[in-house]
Amino acid sequence: MEIEKKVVNYVLELDFEDIPTDVVEITKKSLLDILGVSLAASRNPGLSILIEQLKEWGGAPESSVLGHAIKLPAPAAAMANGAMSRVLDFDDVVDTLGIHPSVAIFPPLMAIADIKGNVSGKEFLTAMTIGHDLCIRMARARNLTLLESGRYDLSKVIAATAAAGKLYGLDEEQLQNALGIAYTSALGEAQCMVDGAMTVFYQQGLVASNAVRAVQLSAKGFTGAHNIFTGRYGYYSAFEPCSDLSEITEGLGKRFAGESLSYKPYPTCRPNISGISLAIELIETGKVSVSDIREIIVRTNQQIFDLVCDPVEQKRNPISVVDARFSLAYNVAVALVHRDVFIEDFTADAIERQDVIALSRKVTPVVDTRCDDPERLGCLGRTMMDLVMNDGSTITGEIVFPKGHPENPMSFVDVEEKFEKCIGYADISRISANGRAVCDAIRSLENEVDVREIWRLIEV
Repeated sequence: MEIEKKVVNYVLELDFEDIPTDVVEITKKSLLDILGVSLAASRNPGLSILIEQLKEWGGAPESSVLGHAIKLPAPAAAMANGAMSRVLDFDDVVDTLGIHPSVAIFPPLMAIADIKGNVSGKEFLTAMTIGHDLCIRMARARNLTLLESGRYDLSKVIAATAAAGKLYGLDEEQLQNALGIAYTSALGEAQCMVDGAMTVFYQQGLVASNAVRAVQLSAKGFTGAHNIFTGRYGYYSAFEPCSDLSEITEGLGKRFAGESLSYKPYPTCRPNISGISLAIELIETGKVSVSDIREIIVRTNQQIFDLVCDPVEQKRNPISVVDARFSLAYNVAVALVHRDVFIEDFTADAIERQDVIALSRKVTPVVDTRCDDPERLGCLGRTMMDLVMNDGSTITGEIVFPKGHPENPMSFVDVEEKFEKCIGYADISRISANGRAVCDAIRSLENEVDVREIWRLIEV
């Protein structure tokens, strides 16, 4: 029970003034990033199915759905916004772990801010920082990565609930119960990525919704298990044996794991970004045409091969938009043809472009142990590429830290530019007109009396 108490005390006691300035800036950057990514996804066809069903289920209009002129019950709005933030695979990630913190943390916080009202910028930033920190710490404690186990970050709902409970103002007993309620609703599977199913983003919506439900239930006196980490059937005993739980509490409140967040310059599964960047670099450096290319050999570690390269023939010719986001071959081919990859490259029509598919069929993925560097790079590893030309010559390169990694960062200005590009894609005139105002407001969010003023700038 000692670890559980330390986590609860940390959540209850952390104040905005305890968070280093550079960590606050990371949290602001994540907030701007997830808002832009979500708005760009607001008209996604798969997401529309979910939102229409949520509207049909109905309920009290408590919380806003981004990019839509509707309000839903807080858990339903969190579900919609959680799925929305993940559907484009454009959200932040921790490269070494393969987890996506902000899609779990931000949507329930937005819903709680709506139903509670008058949540200050400092309160929101503090809660979001806590969520990032715990989400990453719990993942670091696991013995296996999610790509090794197939258990897709089950503990993220606990971190999201901790953040939401902080923002809601739960007391110690209520917060302990909320975390226990969250544990009983832990979920996440990786098969949907392999199969290219919409449940990739639906499960993120469930996480956000379950976090809100856990907070609301505990506030009314509903109870949950307290020994959720260390109990006989606690999370790490039941699901993640041989884990190192010291990762959860070591330096808690002094060091913040959000510093390991990476941001995506392209809307695709994170390992593909290394392939995209290499493809663009090599074709531009070599000053060659795609018609000169005979074969593209891409070398990765086993975990990345299993995620975005296998089955090879299916990944060369994706069967769905989701499948295309988890196809290294398709992303490399798009990058070589267009020297960029953006949201419009992931539609039902786009994934059937014959010039892209013809090049995708030339991609040969290879598992190479030289790409393994678990201590420094975790599950992502390094990516190597050979462009083999028709004349037999080869252009080679490799990437260790892809763009957006803390060692190769996207600056706040880079994220602002991404935000502007995302809201431009959303094509909602009022939001586009307020783009600069949103960026400025988030830069100075600690001065905001009510974070709902930010939502009002992006209302439809």
